[in-house]
Amino acid sequence: MRSRTANWFETTVRYERQTEDAGQKKVNEIYVVDALTFGEAEETITKEMEPFVTGEFEVKNISPASYGEIFFSDSDTDDRWYKAKLSFITIDEKTAKEKRSAVNFLVQA
Repeated sequence: MRSRTANWFETTVRYERQTEDAGQKKVNEIYVVDALTFGEAEETITKEMEPFVTGEFEVKNISPASYGEIFFSDSDTDDRWYKAKLSFITIDEKTAKEKRSAVNFLVQA
């Protein structure tokens, strides 16, 4: 399993998707992109979605994602992504108090 740490942005895009009954339906979907700035994130998602979208396409929201790391699967059949929140408990040696810290991970499986 490969992993990667970078600056991640969650982008919400709205576009028209072909339905099973040959109709069109507007959908909102969230995609995660690796970028340094909001402008770069918008440019990246636009380029990535261009071959798959016909008609109206709109980037509705871009927000920094708080992923500690993203884990990629080695299997080609793994096509789902899961957001996992892990909580770590550490104990301060001097005061004997518990300190909780949470980290979000994105895992392909």
